[in-house]
Amino acid sequence: MHYYIQHNTKPEKRVEMRLAVNAGSMQESDNQQGCAHFCEHMAFNGSKNYAPGTLVEVFQRLGMNFGGDTNASTGFDRTLYLLELPETSEKVLTEGMKVFADYASGLLLSSEEIDKERGVILSEKRARDSIGMRTMEAQFGFMLGDSLLPRRMPIGTVEVIQSARRERFVAFWDKWYRPDNITAIIVGDVDVALAEKTIAAAFSGMQSRAAAPSEPDRGRVATFAGVR
Repeated sequence: MHYYIQHNTKPEKRVEMRLAVNAGSMQESDNQQGCAHFCEHMAFNGSKNYAPGTLVEVFQRLGMNFGGDTNASTGFDRTLYLLELPETSEKVLTEGMKVFADYASGLLLSSEEIDKERGVILSEKRARDSIGMRTMEAQFGFMLGDSLLPRRMPIGTVEVIQSARRERFVAFWDKWYRPDNITAIIVGDVDVALAEKTIAAAFSGMQSRAAAPSEPDRGRVATFAGVR
């Protein structure tokens, strides 16, 4: 696992944390389209240290709000978790890193919570189905031809969102959420030695849960002569 710590005094008594996973929709197999994004959602729906429905309360007790101070996003080649902490005490830093460690290696991914989240993600997919999105997808298909990217939009397919069983999500999470594929980042008005201590304490027991994966074949961008 890698980590980066940057001391920065402005704004005072604030710290931003990121957990970067070097995997997104491009790392999905054909029957996992949407699993990367779904796993991102499931990080907020139950883990080893935070029962389903309790994580938001933890953030609120720390003086944070969900969406503004904590959020996440999934792209083609990465999944990123964000925390903006309201203070830089050891207690708050430790709590933040414990949350990140659960994202990396403590998710429950329970079938019950997965089923609850399906409608949320389908609603998100419908909300994204705009003229702009359809145009972008058509442009990707035209320009990038037989490459993998046009077939791996991060939101995923309806089939996977609606009906994929727990095992499919666990397989993706186990394969790509591994120490050598994860980076923790801390920037802010924080004691560097203390920040390093909290990272070590939170992640020292993390181990890979699956064999090291090989990167998928990204295909080829078609070549042609003249104007197309």
